[in-house]
Amino acid sequence: MDNPNWKGNPDRDRISLDEDYEVRYWSHKWGISPEQLTEAEQKAGSNIVRKVHDALCELGYMKPQIGN
Repeated sequence: MDNPNWKGNPDRDRISLDEDYEVRYWSHKWGISPEQLTEAEQKAGSNIVRKVHDALCELGYMKPQIGN
């Protein structure tokens, strides 16, 4: 389970769809719906932030961002 108090890199580099606050954070940050976030994670086959971001771009839900 994800720990919001732990700030190590592995926690920052991954998205946990099991944690409501993470789904809210990433959906708001990227201007997408929670459903789009879930779809992108499934397409990426990973919960690594960069891979999910790239999948969102491939799906057409957002444009690539520099330094996202």
